[in-house]
Amino acid sequence: MSCQCTQLAPGVVELTGVDIPFLAANPVLFARQILPNASLLEGTSIKTIAQSIVTELIERLGDEAGEWCFHIFDPAAVETGEEYSRPRLIHQEVSNLLKQRRRSLLKGISQECTPHTPLVQVLVASPTLNFMSVTAPELRQSLRSNISTHRAGYVDIPDDKTPPSRAFKKLLEAIEVFHLNPKRGESCVDLGACPGGWTHVMVERGLKATGIDRSPLDERLMRNKNVTFIKGDAFTWLPKEPVDWLICDVITSPERTLSILDTWLAKKLCRSFCVTVKFKGTPDFNNLVKIRHLLTDHTSWFDGKQLANNKNELTIVGVTKT
Repeated sequence: MSCQCTQLAPGVVELTGVDIPFLAANPVLFARQILPNASLLEGTSIKTIAQSIVTELIERLGDEAGEWCFHIFDPAAVETGEEYSRPRLIHQEVSNLLKQRRRSLLKGISQECTPHTPLVQVLVASPTLNFMSVTAPELRQSLRSNISTHRAGYVDIPDDKTPPSRAFKKLLEAIEVFHLNPKRGESCVDLGACPGGWTHVMVERGLKATGIDRSPLDERLMRNKNVTFIKGDAFTWLPKEPVDWLICDVITSPERTLSILDTWLAKKLCRSFCVTVKFKGTPDFNNLVKIRHLLTDHTSWFDGKQLANNKNELTIVGVTKT
């Protein structure tokens, strides 16, 4: 089944169909969140919208739903932290109506998504434009990271002045979104590491990191016993033996990122990887298709999307075939 994508709000798309050609579907790759098979809610007042939501909940979930996750949001407000009162008021009215009509559904509401909970999303795009989507656990699993378990797809990474750059947020978000598991004692190489934001994240998790760059890392990292700095070219340097993780947030063209991945994956120099693909202006999807083919040939699993902390770039992750 082919998929069709329609943008409902900045960073939010509707998806009909589930066959997503990874790294080829523009709206999916650059969406913060997806609402599968979204329906337009009737009504404009808070009360009538809430009534439409409850009617659909009863029809879709029934009386034996158990726990279900409920996210109602204005995506712009979630990202800025300026909570918009309309979603909150609609949520309150939905709770009141469920208390009257379906107490069993009211008891099952959760803000946390588990692998086994249906996800109900209500997008408050404007006072007159609201959409609702109900996603079964099986569909959420099949779409991997494309449907976020976080409200509006926004992962809030707290500020931290300890890392030498704000880039640390991208790697922490990738670990959360893609369920990565860098383990204590594993080895990693950070290409283009300076000043060391990503190296900092891995060392904090107990990994032994090698940073490759023409400029030294932050002084604290240079003194860290679990960090080895090598002055070199991130595009040509190769390890003498495979490492557990390749991480790379180097500023370069998609073509050069493709070249790095091609070499490291073909030679099986890393077991897992997390890299960013950066763009100037409009993304070149010819290169993204090439990356998809490369990952299909050389990995046992891969994923990617534009994260909340990405700018004009994508984060790509995967596990190399053994």
